[in-house]
Amino acid sequence: MPFKDYRVTSNYGWRHHPIRNRRLFHAGIDLVKRKGGVNAPIEAFIGGEVLYAGNGRSGTGVGGYGNVVVIRDGKGKAHVYAHLHSVSVRKGQNVSKGQVIGRQGATGQVTGAHLHYEVRKKSSPSLGWTNDQQNTTHNPTDYVKNYNLIAVDGFWGPETTRALQKHFKTIQDGVISGQPRNSSTLNIPSAKFGNGGSLLIRAMQRHYKSGVVDGVIGGQKTGKSMLITKMQETYKTIVDGKVSKPSVLVREVQRRLNNGTL
Repeated sequence: MPFKDYRVTSNYGWRHHPIRNRRLFHAGIDLVKRKGGVNAPIEAFIGGEVLYAGNGRSGTGVGGYGNVVVIRDGKGKAHVYAHLHSVSVRKGQNVSKGQVIGRQGATGQVTGAHLHYEVRKKSSPSLGWTNDQQNTTHNPTDYVKNYNLIAVDGFWGPETTRALQKHFKTIQDGVISGQPRNSSTLNIPSAKFGNGGSLLIRAMQRHYKSGVVDGVIGGQKTGKSMLITKMQETYKTIVDGKVSKPSVLVREVQRRLNNGTL
C-alpha cells in the first residue's frame, strides 16, 4: 500500500458523486492524512517537475480543484494534488519523492478536508485533462506501487541500464559509454561506442568476477564477452557470451532488478 500514512475515503473508479448526487467516474483517490489533521504536510509520492502550483483556474485543466500542485514525472505523466490548504512549491521547480509540496485542505469543490490525488496519462494540453477520465488516467495506487519497476522484455535499453546503474551505485544516465562496436554491444541500444569503458560495466565485472576490469562488455575481435558469459553461468541461461535480441539473460536480470534479488 503506497499510501500507508493516509486513510482512503474514496477509491479510484465509478462512484456516487457526493456533490453532484449522481454516478460519475472518480479519476483519482481521496486520502486523509492520519496525523496532522487540517494543514498536515503533503509530500510528493513521485518526484518530477512542477507544471502548476496555485489556485485551479477554469480552463487550465484543474478548475474546481482548489489549491493544486501538478507534477510531471520522468515518464511524462501528470500527478495532480488537489484541494490543498496551501502550496509550498512553484512552477518550474524540480521536486523529489517525499518533499513537502503543500498542506492538506478543503479548497475547491469538496465536502471536507482531504487530498484528491490523480495520475493523468498525459501532461498536456490542459495538464492532461479530458472528458474521458476513465481512459486518460491511471489507478494511482497501482501506478505509484509499480513506478520503479522496469519492463521484463529481454531488451537491454536505457531503462534497464538506468536500473543497473542505480543498483550498482554509478552515474544514472541510462547510457553505457565507451563500448566497442561488436556483436554483443550492437544488441544493447543504450551502449554508446567509443573509448574508455563504462563505470557500470566495471562495477558489474567486479561483481560477477569476470576477470579483466576494463569497463568494456565484449572483446573487440570475437565479440564474445567474459562478463556476459559469467552472468549467463550465474543465472543458468544459454552460455554463449553474447546478448541476443531479445535476451533470456536480460529478461532474468530485469526480473531480478524488479524483485531485488540481483
